[in-house]
Amino acid sequence: MRYCFLFLFLSLHTQAQDGKGVYKNRTFFHLERYWDSAKVCSNPHKGWFIHYYDNSISNYGDRLAPNDSLPDFPGLNDIYLRLAWSYLEPEEGAYNWKLIDSIINRWVGWGHTISFRITCKETTGPPYATPAWVEKAGAKGKMIQGGKAWAPDYGDPVFLEKLENFHKAFAARYDGKPWVEYIDIGSIGEWGEGHTAFSGWEDVPVTVVKRHVDMYKRCYKKSVLLISDDFIGQRDTDDGADYEIYHYCLQKGIGFRDDSGNVKWYERLGFGPSCIRSPELYSKVYKKIPVVLESDHYSDAVQNGMWRDGSGFERAIHETHATYIGFHHYPREWLLENKVLAGRLANLSGYWYFPKFAMMPDTFRIHSNRNYLRMTWENHGVAPAYHRFKLFVQLINKKTGRSFIQELRESDNRTWLPDEIVAEQYKIEIDKKLDMGKYDLLINMLDACGFHNRKIELPLKKERETVSGWYKIGEVMVN
Repeated sequence: MRYCFLFLFLSLHTQAQDGKGVYKNRTFFHLERYWDSAKVCSNPHKGWFIHYYDNSISNYGDRLAPNDSLPDFPGLNDIYLRLAWSYLEPEEGAYNWKLIDSIINRWVGWGHTISFRITCKETTGPPYATPAWVEKAGAKGKMIQGGKAWAPDYGDPVFLEKLENFHKAFAARYDGKPWVEYIDIGSIGEWGEGHTAFSGWEDVPVTVVKRHVDMYKRCYKKSVLLISDDFIGQRDTDDGADYEIYHYCLQKGIGFRDDSGNVKWYERLGFGPSCIRSPELYSKVYKKIPVVLESDHYSDAVQNGMWRDGSGFERAIHETHATYIGFHHYPREWLLENKVLAGRLANLSGYWYFPKFAMMPDTFRIHSNRNYLRMTWENHGVAPAYHRFKLFVQLINKKTGRSFIQELRESDNRTWLPDEIVAEQYKIEIDKKLDMGKYDLLINMLDACGFHNRKIELPLKKERETVSGWYKIGEVMVN
């Protein structure tokens, strides 16, 4: 009964005074009235990625004008470069970095991040995804698909030696760069997905998979490493090897990605409209490591009746707790047909922060050491953030315009998990030279990752946002 009365009391007072109420001797702001869930929040380290290179260097970025940064693509953040090893090391020790550096420099300059998968076996394009000189050096393998593709023996010592030399060089150049979101373990199977669907459906031995995982861990000390769920779920033999690989990846701190959204085959097999075969894989990792979800080739998904209104892909986002979402297609053409959906799913993927309540003393006192701000947050996304953002408070004198800004160092947004309501209390250290009077209280959040320093957009109504990107909580007194 006591709680019902309190809720009624607060509700009546917040409605009457523009969201502001009084609880005992505290000032209270109810912020839900300012929420705007239709607003697209284009925030960093989440949202959409595009395949600039998609297992070849011809798709899908080639139709973009050189100066087209896709500024109208809601929530676009990451540029994914998936290409064969042979493009980058055509001769042993001779690296063609300019092939990707030209793209990296352009898109990073526009504020985007980059992710990679370097493959060793492809089904189209040049026959040698693994450079031909590796076979000439003595690595075992076989020419398949009527001479259209060479598949290496993934456990061959010569192959592994040359592969690790390449990744050492790649890591020396790109590992840990602030603009790198993740690197895929992509050295086994068709398109780097870990299966051999075009190479005889032969399961790669668990010991060999572990050697590849270990090699990546030796080379990449800083970047997030992900592996396709097909390394686990696409194995042909039911011998327990799938979960041995799964637990080994967990032990090594490897995250997972799912490249099977909207794939008709999985719906036919009975996995439902999400087409996610193993949703339980992601439950073990998503609180610590981001999940990537990729749709089938858009033209195939449409032709097979799988895209529909995007609802199946949306369900897959929920089931995988995906932070990064993408598709195989030309981005301009895709966006033309899916812009509204793009905005909605950009919000849903990853984190999506809503400030719920703000509470503080009835008056901020200049000479008191007991000033505080308590914020209650909800995360309406499907995953946490994996970067710690900086939260700031600002007080602006309504008469003089003089302001006071403080970083709220107690804040840690990484703990704001989806479907939970979280409260944090921050100590406010008022500037002793501040004038007494009425102030606007505002908050601001910043991703200080080291290369773009973007502000975190909150889903609040336009009337609460300032030109400089601060969000007004309400009016307070300083004495």
